[in-house]
Amino acid sequence: MNKKFSHYLLIVLITMIATPSIASVISQSNNISDILAFRSSERINETSRFKNKYKRSKKIKSRIENKIYSRNEIVPPFDNEVNPNHNYPIGLFIADNGSVKKICTASVINSKNGNIGLTAAHCLLDDDGNPWNLSSLSFSPGYDNGTNGPLGAIPVVDTAMPHEYLINPNKYDYALVRFEFNQGGATLQEYTGALGWRFDIGNREPTSVYGYPDNGNFENCVHDGEHLCKWQGTTVKRENIYIIVNLTAGSGASGGPLISQYDAKTNLGYAYAVIRGYLDGYNVSIGSIWDEIVFSDLLLRITPKYNYVLGH
Repeated sequence: MNKKFSHYLLIVLITMIATPSIASVISQSNNISDILAFRSSERINETSRFKNKYKRSKKIKSRIENKIYSRNEIVPPFDNEVNPNHNYPIGLFIADNGSVKKICTASVINSKNGNIGLTAAHCLLDDDGNPWNLSSLSFSPGYDNGTNGPLGAIPVVDTAMPHEYLINPNKYDYALVRFEFNQGGATLQEYTGALGWRFDIGNREPTSVYGYPDNGNFENCVHDGEHLCKWQGTTVKRENIYIIVNLTAGSGASGGPLISQYDAKTNLGYAYAVIRGYLDGYNVSIGSIWDEIVFSDLLLRITPKYNYVLGH
């Protein structure tokens, strides 16, 4: 479900002022000297459902903003307790209503709840900008080569995307989901392990990117939407985005985590963004920079009774 922006790509020679319909102004020195601006491929209608959710969450968000939060929040990765050092937190995220089937990538992140995942906000919406019915969504951690992971397809019971996404979908294209999982009292992350997460990643960060693309240029990748593919390199940080140079992520990779300090032995590291789209013809993919207050609001909304505690 990766949004392809090539149709809307504009090459301009002056810096533009960002508006809700403009993703961001990108400027970077690795073989792309032009200033690029591109428009979202879909208009999101603010439905009454979202309006009501926004009103209900205003007080919650106000409480968050009035609290003192570290601007360098770091939650460590979580090694699974069922089979230590065999972690598989990344998986295929599927929306299938019987007539339309689309794929994204999602990953389990470390939380007190233990059943929380991370993906792109646009992965929670159909092509008309309407939320997928929860019964249409599922997640298979460890999915690869056309085969479900060890736990099969896990239902999704709740989602939380930034309300700001409705105003500026390009800046806030990330979301959290909660899975319906309980085996003998164990949470999902106790089986899969979980990525840590952080907000303090700067420019030129060594990064591993994972996803299930059905096109693009991941190295040594089949690009069929069935295989988990990997890219390694450094990212470029701008005001609202991380730029992944020399990667065309392709459809299906949306929601794939950008991971800092990835450990190949444990398959874990720190997620700090997710793939939101790519610029066709420019060999560049993009991830929105997380706003810590917005992200904290998502955690509150996705966790039952708002009683979460960060990390372990």
